[in-house]
Amino acid sequence: MVKVLTDNEFNDFVNGSFYSAVGFYHPNAEKKDEMLAVLNNFVETHGNVDIGSLDISENKSAANFGITEAVGPIVVVFKQGKPFKAFKDTFSVEALSEAMVS
Repeated sequence: MVKVLTDNEFNDFVNGSFYSAVGFYHPNAEKKDEMLAVLNNFVETHGNVDIGSLDISENKSAANFGITEAVGPIVVVFKQGKPFKAFKDTFSVEALSEAMVS
């Protein structure tokens, strides 16, 4: 299950495992549903990776990474709590999986 994050949980979440991924989105974003579907599909096949989502209209953690409404939706892969890779326009389970093995 994709964990719906808040600012209060964000740092603990991305620092809680070797790899994690967060889908940042604004509720009105055009590809929000596509991104969330990919994150949900990824969780089904890669249950050992922490996957979360963060609504940037209600939370400010995204601003620390330069993520604004104009940028999102975007998936950021974190490695040991640090941003490692990001996907903005094309979301797929395969791309997310490959990011965590390269």
